[in-house]
Amino acid sequence: MSLDLVAVALGAGLVGGASGGIAIGAVQAWMARGKGTRPQWFGRRIGPPPADATRASRSTMSGMGPFDRFNESAKRVLSLAQDEAIRQNHNYIGTEHLLAGIVRDGDTVAARALQSLGIELVKVRKALEFIIGRGDYTTSPSEITLSPRTKKVIELAIDEARRLGQPYVGAEHLLLGVVREGEGIASGIIESLGATLPMVRAKVLELLAASGTPPPASYTAAPPRREHFSGPLTRFSDRAKRVLAFAQEEAMRMGHGYIGPEHLLLGLGRLAEMAQPDAAMQRVFATLGITLEQMRAELGKVIPQTGRESHAVEITLSPETKEIIQIVNETAAENSIVPEDLLLAIVRDSQSFAAQILARLGATPERVRAALGR
Repeated sequence: MSLDLVAVALGAGLVGGASGGIAIGAVQAWMARGKGTRPQWFGRRIGPPPADATRASRSTMSGMGPFDRFNESAKRVLSLAQDEAIRQNHNYIGTEHLLAGIVRDGDTVAARALQSLGIELVKVRKALEFIIGRGDYTTSPSEITLSPRTKKVIELAIDEARRLGQPYVGAEHLLLGVVREGEGIASGIIESLGATLPMVRAKVLELLAASGTPPPASYTAAPPRREHFSGPLTRFSDRAKRVLAFAQEEAMRMGHGYIGPEHLLLGLGRLAEMAQPDAAMQRVFATLGITLEQMRAELGKVIPQTGRESHAVEITLSPETKEIIQIVNETAAENSIVPEDLLLAIVRDSQSFAAQILARLGATPERVRAALGR
């Protein structure tokens, strides 16, 4: 895969190409946040459920309430979603787990609709793990709750079944509920994989019609419940995305399973020494008197290569790199994020491997800021 294609894939959520993996693009998923709160794109807290959380269990699904109209496919989806949550050590079922359960349920209308749009289980799982990460402790079915957003999806699924004139709620209605809710992690994953919410809705309705259950003439698509959200790479310029692509390559070359600030630093160095170098980064590193090979050598002294190359599907972002991406989103205001912003954020933590590598090569944070003119 060429670097140009990797850079494009970063925006489309398809890094890993033919291997079917998602290494970086999943961070494009739009993660919901309350109004007036600090945006959080990474690391949902895995902890005690809220007081009003709904327990997800077979007894709940078999009793009266929101699940009494669920057919077998919808019940299977919830069971599989619970399994996906347990698999990730999460103690709640979010819309992202629901999406994984829908895709996993084989030959339903909902699963076929997603698969026809290139949304596959391995990609959804990778995106889920990449965005949220695994919990620290194993969970059991008795601990699993439904998130408030999943409860909203279920309410909307029941309404979609009613509007379609169907007496039961199936997997297809759950998917329509995910689309109509439009604000959860599942919606972001769908869009990061190159599909749009209207495309998913249209495909579900098309397959329903083909199966002999077309929507009634009175049915119209309810507008998604969406506010304006942006993902952590939304404002990344092509130059900055290229740095991430280079950083991933450096991590893979060293056999590392993560992208740390040190790999970002090497990505910046790669940008300055391409066949057609990035003029701004070339000027910065020339001012600092540092080359890519020098930085690689210093990093090798601290974190040696493993002796085998890692694969794109194994790569995740380290907590420190997630923090850097958070910082550049906050400090760049409404401007596009450029490589200079990444370098500035890297030296902000003078104790990081990346900042120490620069310091050992004579580039203190003060010198770096001066070279950047900031």
